[in-house]
Parts: sequence; C-alpha cells; structure tokens
Amino acid sequence: MYRISELAEQVGLSRSTLLYYEKLGLIAGKRLDNGYRSYSERDLQRLRLLQQLQAGGLTLKECQACLEAKVDRQLLLNRMQQLDDEIAHKQQSRDLLAAMLGESDMTAWHQSLELTAPDAHLDWLMKQGFDEKQALRLKWLSKDHEYTRTIHGRL
Repeated sequence: MYRISELAEQVGLSRSTLLYYEKLGLIAGKRLDNGYRSYSERDLQRLRLLQQLQAGGLTLKECQACLEAKVDRQLLLNRMQQLDDEIAHKQQSRDLLAAMLGESDMTAWHQSLELTAPDAHLDWLMKQGFDEKQALRLKWLSKDHEYTRTIHGRL
C-alpha cells in the first residue's frame, strides 16, 4: 500500500495529478481511518501503463478509453495519423532552419514566400544585410537555384 506522496514519487507525478486521475476513475485510492489516502500495487501498475500509453502519443482521454475497454483500432490509427502529420510539420520546420543555416537548399521556401508574401520577403532580405537592389535581384533569382548559392554566401 502506498500513501499519495509515495505513489507520486514512484511514478514521478504530482499529488494533484494523482488526485485528478482518481477523480477520473483511473486509480482508486481508499481513505484510511486516519484520513490519508492509500493506493494499491494495482494502482501503481495502472499508472505505469497509463504513462506508457501517453508516451505512445495518446491523450489522457484516449488512454482512459484504452484502459476501460478493448483498444479501439480506429482511434489508434487516427492518433497515429495525427502524429505522422505532426512529425511531417516538425520536419518541415527543421528543414527550414537547416536551410537558413546554409545546410540545405532554401529555394523552395523563397519561391513560396515570393508567391505568398513578396513584400515581407523583400523586407526580410534587406534585414539580412542586402541593399534594395541586391534584394530585388535575389527575389528575381529565387526562380533559379543560383539564388540559394548567392544567399548562402551572404548569411
């Protein structure tokens, strides 16, 4: 049997998180005669399972559904697709930063920016140290791979 502070230490969660999980019915603390809450080994193991499910990318609500019933395959497929989308977005962010550091090609980003925000693109180029004439030339070159070589030489 574990008191709430002991259980919190075992699983690395706060007391308030455990109380919230108890309110949701994820664990079932029992009140002792002295007023303290007591948790079983089953509660500890259930919390560890919950943490593993969360580490798999499931939300607390999705974890609860998995703990209470047979795993919903469609729920897991949907969540996996969301994670794939998030990973793709993060990879795009990483690719942009790598390009800005000169570690990869930046042409597509500049071409996209030129189509969606040409004035902001020009302003940004000028903030990078190009005068207006150079920035306009670089904008024109963004249609061509030479642009990437030119801008990387300056950043």
